[in-house]
Amino acid sequence: MEIIDYLRIARRRWWILVAVPVLAGLAAAALILSAPASYSSTATVSSGSLVNSDGSPFAGTQATGQFVAAFTAASQNPQIRKAVQAQTGVTPADQADGIQVVPIGASSDLQVIFTSRDAKLSAAVAEATAREALKQMFTVRADQAIATRDRAQEAAQEANAALDALAKKYQMADPPKVYQNQLAQVASLQQQQATMRASGNAIAAAAMDAPIASAKKGLSAFLPILAEYNDLYSRQVAASGDLTQAQAEWRRALALKAAATSDTTVYLGPTTPDDKKATLVATLPVIVGVGLFLAVLLVLLVEVVSRLRRGRVAASSTDQAGSDEQAEGARHEDVMGADAHGAETLNGHAPLPGDPAPVPPATGSRDDDDSDLLEHAGAEAEPRAARSRV
Repeated sequence: MEIIDYLRIARRRWWILVAVPVLAGLAAAALILSAPASYSSTATVSSGSLVNSDGSPFAGTQATGQFVAAFTAASQNPQIRKAVQAQTGVTPADQADGIQVVPIGASSDLQVIFTSRDAKLSAAVAEATAREALKQMFTVRADQAIATRDRAQEAAQEANAALDALAKKYQMADPPKVYQNQLAQVASLQQQQATMRASGNAIAAAAMDAPIASAKKGLSAFLPILAEYNDLYSRQVAASGDLTQAQAEWRRALALKAAATSDTTVYLGPTTPDDKKATLVATLPVIVGVGLFLAVLLVLLVEVVSRLRRGRVAASSTDQAGSDEQAEGARHEDVMGADAHGAETLNGHAPLPGDPAPVPPATGSRDDDDSDLLEHAGAEAEPRAARSRV
C-alpha cells in the first residue's frame, strides 16, 4: 500500500480518528476535574550546618551528592516510615505514594513534599518524615561515636590496671626511674674508684670492686622488668590516644546531632491545594496522543476485518457459481441420457437381435412430422388422378 491508500482509508474512517481522541480527552478532563481536592505540604531541610562542617561525614567535593543520596535513602527506610505512621497514622504504602524528596538546585538543601486530601495530615507527614530522616542519619553516627568512646575507655582502663599490677608485683611505681637511679649509682661508684686509683690509693680502689659488681648485678635484674613495663606502657599510650580521638569524635557527633534535630533545621511551608488546571494542561496532550494512536490502530483493525469479510463473500460467490454450472451440466447429461434410452426402444419394447438399428427421432415436433407426411401423400395422389382421366 502507498501513502495515498492510507490517506483514503483515513478519509473514509475519519470519524474514528476524531471520536476516539476527543472521547479520551473528555474522559480525562472529567476525571481530573471531578476528583477530590488534594493538598501538598513542603518541609525544607537547611543543611548548612550538616555538610562540610567539622566532623561531618559529608565533606569534600562530593559532599552535596552524598548528603542528598543519604537523606533520600533514609526517607525511604522502613523504620522511618513506621515512626511517621506512629505519629500521623499514615500507612507506609500511602507514604511511598505521596512523598517526594527534591533537591533545591545544586545546593545540599532539600524539600520533602507530601500530597494528601487532608491538609493537616499532609503537613504533619512532610515535617515528620524530614525530622525522622535527619534524626536517623546523625543519631546513628552519634551512637556509634559513643560506643567507640566506651571501647577506648575500657582499653585505657585495662592498660592502667596492668601497669598497676606490675608495680605491685615488683614494688616499683616507676621501674625506668628506678633503673636510671641504679645506673647512676653504678656510674658514681666507678667514678670514685677511678679517682682513688688516680690518687694512688690502690687499696681503697680495690675495695670498690665489690660494691660495683653488686650494683651491676642489680642492673641486670631490671632488664626483664623493663621489657614487661615497656610493653604495658606502649599499650597504655595507644589506648590513651584512641580514647582522646574517640572523645573528640563523640563531641563532634553530638554537635551534629544537636544541629540535625534543631527546630531551625526543618522549615515547614504553607499547605497549598493542587492546581487541577495545570494538571489538566499537562495531562491532556498525552491522553489525546494516546487516543489518536488507539484510533489509528482501530482504523487499521476495522479495515483489515472488512477486507477479510469481502474476500470471504467473493469466495463464496465464486463457489456458488461453480456449483450452479455443475448442476446445469448434470441436468444436460440427464436429458441426453434419456434421449439415448428412448432411441434404444421401439414401440415400447426392446429391438430383436435381427432388427435393424433404430433411427433416432427427429428433433422437430410431432406436428411438423404429420404435416410433412400429408404433403408427401398429396404429391403422390396427383399423378394417379391424372392417369385415370386419361
